[in-house]
Amino acid sequence: MAEEKKVSAEEKMEELHKELRGYMAQIEALRAEIALINQSIADLRAAAATLRNLKDLGKGKNILIPIGSTAQIEAKIEDVDKVVMSVGAGISAVLSYEEALKRIEVEIAALEALRRSLEEAIVELYNKTEELLERVREVGKQEASA
Repeated sequence: MAEEKKVSAEEKMEELHKELRGYMAQIEALRAEIALINQSIADLRAAAATLRNLKDLGKGKNILIPIGSTAQIEAKIEDVDKVVMSVGAGISAVLSYEEALKRIEVEIAALEALRRSLEEAIVELYNKTEELLERVREVGKQEASA
């Protein structure tokens, strides 16, 4: 009879550990997703900064454009008032400077909102993990006293 309780406690402990590993895997997946979102936000901010800097330099200024890891070509700024931007599904459109900046800002805001929701999901998973760890401790105490 005592042997049955011990086996069921071991099974319960294994079930709890399996659930715990699942939560940790979910947390790591969310962290990876947040890292990708952070990179996208950084890329969009760099694009916006580049547009602003080109606009500030003005028409007729010479700039260097990277064309590979060690090569650059000289180019002249002709028109920053028109920006060719991806609008999705491999399609690009010509937007005004202001429209392009606005679109970038909207994309950054959407990504930041998504990041916040993923961060909240991580907090929830950590809370569930803490609850689960408490249950593991309780089962461990029950097993030890049996």
